[in-house]
Amino acid sequence: MRYLLAFISGLVLILSQPKFGLYMGAFGAFVPLLWAVKRYGQPFKLSFLAGGVYFYGLLYWLIGVMTHFGGLAFLASCGVLALLAFYLATFWGGAFWLNARLSTLSPSFSAALCWAAFMTLAEYLRTYAFTGFPWGFAGQALAPCLGFIQVADIGGVYLVSFLVFWINYALFALLNYGREALRLVVFTVFLVVLVFCYGQHRLHTSWGGNGLRVGLIQGNIPQDIKWDASFQQKTLRLYQKLTLKTLTKRPGLIVWPETALPFYFSPSTRVGRDFLRWSKSLGVPLMFGAPRAVLTHGKLSIYNSLFLVDKGKILGVYDKQHLVPFGEYIPLEKELPFMRTFAVASGDYSPGPKGSPLVLAPGKVFGPLICFESVFPHLARKRVLQGATMLVVVTNDAWFGRSAGPYQHFEAAVFRAVENRRYLIRCANTGISGVIAPTGQIVCATALEKTSTPCAEAKFLSYLTWYTRYGSYLPFFYLVLILPALWKSVVGGRYGGQ
Repeated sequence: MRYLLAFISGLVLILSQPKFGLYMGAFGAFVPLLWAVKRYGQPFKLSFLAGGVYFYGLLYWLIGVMTHFGGLAFLASCGVLALLAFYLATFWGGAFWLNARLSTLSPSFSAALCWAAFMTLAEYLRTYAFTGFPWGFAGQALAPCLGFIQVADIGGVYLVSFLVFWINYALFALLNYGREALRLVVFTVFLVVLVFCYGQHRLHTSWGGNGLRVGLIQGNIPQDIKWDASFQQKTLRLYQKLTLKTLTKRPGLIVWPETALPFYFSPSTRVGRDFLRWSKSLGVPLMFGAPRAVLTHGKLSIYNSLFLVDKGKILGVYDKQHLVPFGEYIPLEKELPFMRTFAVASGDYSPGPKGSPLVLAPGKVFGPLICFESVFPHLARKRVLQGATMLVVVTNDAWFGRSAGPYQHFEAAVFRAVENRRYLIRCANTGISGVIAPTGQIVCATALEKTSTPCAEAKFLSYLTWYTRYGSYLPFFYLVLILPALWKSVVGGRYGGQ
């Protein structure tokens, strides 16, 4: 029974995330797990099992990526995913174990604070540990519930996760302790009402700023042929054709996705010069992704870059900062050469030397995020602190096919918009291209595996949220919430996994 309950928790949380999207399930997903730990003990083992089930089911699409593009056998791919899932599950296990050492599962406020804070800290640590993998936060499931997620401008997606954990604990306490948990439940209801009231206020806030009509070019180039040299010119002509078509919609900016140009771009080559002349003929600024090679002191570095050009001149270049392990580089390859065996498609990229925003004009500053970078809250926050008045995500989600991957990736971008109160432009080779408002509302969005050229209005905003200003202090805030349990531990309470 204990293992079944842990399995149910992991399964319900999977169903709360895209593609299933049964997001209300996130509010009760942890209740069976909490009940099992309360009844049977074994906090690390049971939470580790629940986490393993969740992350394996959440990231199932990686098996297809590894087999189809990485050349791994199916069983080997399943094994690699299991290793990743169990690694991520250790954060849950550690949170439950520490909570059991410091606090009993009881209907008290301090117990609820302690458990929710530990679980939120686990998500925060997962953002940074071993390069970070902040995919599938509990709070991210709530992306469609706009009235609830507006508090992300105060504490980021971490605060939304904290509230999800708190509500789970209150339901657990109600089911296990009945009237003893009444005060905690009443307070939780009040808290939820307060969150939704704040959400309605923010949803009806007018976000004024200079407008920009943005044209997005989703070329839908299959990953199998994207880097085939014989298709390079065909790919370029397709993007040019779609761009000319989009000009009839009178955009003020055209955006192409990550590595839209499937070759090294340089203004010093004939191809580069021809391309810049063509871009000048458009009469509107163009933003496009392309790899570039730079030779510095005899060392060749390859960057996954985003260019902004206008009137035939390069206004700025952004080089991707946070690379995808085993996708764009091999961790510890020099020390452990066998690690390349697990590579899906390593381009041997280097992280950019610095990540500066792309400036079109005073007040019109784009904060770029390339693909994987959009799941890291602190990277978007950093761009805004550097002066970005609009966020831009370019990506290539063709790796994921029609799985849940592109939907999960897109919902992460929703939080980046809300956290920083910025319009967010998202352009994918295929995946979901669109424009997201500062409230998380989807202004426009494309379908998967469709060639599309949507055009929508976005605004440049300069407002700085509480999260943008003070987000770096979040771990200290959650540590403070754990202080009651720490104090109880010092003075000598009763602890354990009961």
